[in-house]
Amino acid sequence: MNRTDKAPGPDGVSPDPKPRLSNAERGELQRQGAKAAARGDPIDTNPLGLHRNKPPVTGESDARWSQRSHAWEQGYEAQSVVRQSEHGASQRDADEHD
Repeated sequence: MNRTDKAPGPDGVSPDPKPRLSNAERGELQRQGAKAAARGDPIDTNPLGLHRNKPPVTGESDARWSQRSHAWEQGYEAQSVVRQSEHGASQRDADEHD
């Protein structure tokens, strides 16, 4: 049985202390991060790092903003790994044919 410090709501369900992103939102942010990496953009182009997209301006919680930013970075990093492995493979192919 899980215990929380939060009292159950009127429906008897305890509120989630750390709201999670929906799978759709997480996937979209990861896709956007991957596209940035595929274009060769630097990781600091994460749009969530812009002042206009930060919690003091948007009103969202720090935890939710952090999850969104992390999802973008996950997509970016995953695509970066793919790009590096593809670059390494194409370099090895070129070396074998010289």
